[in-house]
Amino acid sequence: MDHSPPPESVLNDNCSASYMTPYATVIAMSGLYLIVIFFFCKKSKKMCQPMPDSMYPYQKRLKQLERELKNFLIDEESIEVDDYQIGQTADGFIFRGGVFPKTRNRFNAKVTTAVKISFPIVTKSISLLEDALRLSKLDHPNLIRLLAVSQLSFTVFRPMIALEWLPGGTLSDYFIYKIREKEDSDRSPIQLKDMLSILYQVSQALKYIHSRLDEFGQELTHGRILTRNVLISEPDLKKCEVKLGDFGEAPSGLEYSTPIVAYMPPEILCCAERIPPHRPENDVWMFGVFIWECLTLGAQPHFRKSVEDIKKSFRLPDRGLSCPPTCPLDVWTLVIDCLSDPHVRPRFASTTNASITTRLSELHHIVSPALFLYPIPNQSVCTCIEHHCQSVPQY
Repeated sequence: MDHSPPPESVLNDNCSASYMTPYATVIAMSGLYLIVIFFFCKKSKKMCQPMPDSMYPYQKRLKQLERELKNFLIDEESIEVDDYQIGQTADGFIFRGGVFPKTRNRFNAKVTTAVKISFPIVTKSISLLEDALRLSKLDHPNLIRLLAVSQLSFTVFRPMIALEWLPGGTLSDYFIYKIREKEDSDRSPIQLKDMLSILYQVSQALKYIHSRLDEFGQELTHGRILTRNVLISEPDLKKCEVKLGDFGEAPSGLEYSTPIVAYMPPEILCCAERIPPHRPENDVWMFGVFIWECLTLGAQPHFRKSVEDIKKSFRLPDRGLSCPPTCPLDVWTLVIDCLSDPHVRPRFASTTNASITTRLSELHHIVSPALFLYPIPNQSVCTCIEHHCQSVPQY
């Protein structure tokens, strides 16, 4: 038997093969890893950005909005979003947050804001940016200001804007937590004169809005005059500053399940069109309901009424909103005038002495400081077992 060693060339080939196998494995695994990372990043990018076919019709408008809002654009890292949700609109969610200036001590100079983030729907994203553009063109002491727009709003699926926020919170929360959830002994007395001052400030904001024209030459309207959309600077109503914003549910067609229905005028609620146009006189009706809610210190208009019951209430002299016991006749007359037929309702932007703003100013001066407001319980006409209400007043 031949026990001679194998040729040197064979040894070299075997050694090379044994040493090359680990290197080939590492290279193959690295290549596979890079391929997986590539597809993962590509998928993640698609998740964050709108689909090209759905965004294509809006590309031109997006570019135009970006140009017109360029003075408000900031890096997304400069906008902070807290976990506390303030509200929800037809376009998206609103959270409490802040904006940091571009300075060395930026974290010490945080400005508390409300941050509005749109739903992941292209039309909602465009609508939110349109609202931001509208706000950027308005400048009034009783209107909230647009503070910033995220730079990524025009490339990602969910735009984000920062709006002015007042430390007193919303008027709706004030009524709930400072008035209706407190005992009589712990509740601060509310003068009618102070409430008229708040109503006057809101009317000033609406007067300014109605005096402006949109791109089609039509009067601007608000369409969301609710206590949850009014911000106050502090709990002391004698000294507080009021600003009208947009922090509540917005009407999008006839969404009967939302609380906004209780504020809709007959020409909107009873209209056969799916999305009827909103006109200045519609704001006047909503302001009339808003006055009633303020006079009752936060009672819910048309509490637990169905849409059909609300429509039936329109035939009543008081439109289903009874006069509060301590309300003077002159103030109640203004409420009823706002809830009258569209062609005879008073206006905000009118130059006559019959304008809403003028009448509120006069009422504020003549009303006695001895008149106080008291919370009126919600009166339900429902007697169903499901709600357990049986017409029992509820705060």
